[in-house]
Amino acid sequence: MRWLLVFMVAALGFAILNAPRPRVVDYTIVNFNTSADSRIYFNNMRSYWYEIDRLSRQGTEIFRLKRRSAERDSSNLNFAIINPIGSDQVFIYTELGAFFESCPNLSLHYSLYSDSDSLRLLNAEQHFGIAAKVHSSLIENGAIYLCCGSDTLKTLYQDRREALDAEVVLEDYFRLILRD
Repeated sequence: MRWLLVFMVAALGFAILNAPRPRVVDYTIVNFNTSADSRIYFNNMRSYWYEIDRLSRQGTEIFRLKRRSAERDSSNLNFAIINPIGSDQVFIYTELGAFFESCPNLSLHYSLYSDSDSLRLLNAEQHFGIAAKVHSSLIENGAIYLCCGSDTLKTLYQDRREALDAEVVLEDYFRLILRD
């Protein structure tokens, strides 16, 4: 019995030491394609942690993390995974909190990147670029600033819960499209 316990502890320790680490995603290479295996894994294992909004007329599922709180969402940048049913592509969507709706020219600035991103009238490639930069900034502890014109409104993801929520969604998304 003792050898079984030692074996289990050793196997668990080995698994923890060799767990995959999140990697920085190249935001210039945009690809939304996914595989059947990654979709099955996401739908069977990870989708439990998400609220699923099914838009029946459009044939689309929108996955939002369940544990998000309304008060944090209103003053934060959140992400949702968009899954068109029957498609081999999955998209990421950047959702801005209601607190910032009054500013017409919001943008994101990153301490790790020289360019910035506008948060108005985005297409799928721009949502992907924002998600990749935010994911990389979270991994490398870079600052992300939300600005209205030239004024900095907030440094995003200062709260550990906000950062963890964003990391979970982004890691699931990049795993789903086989980028992480």
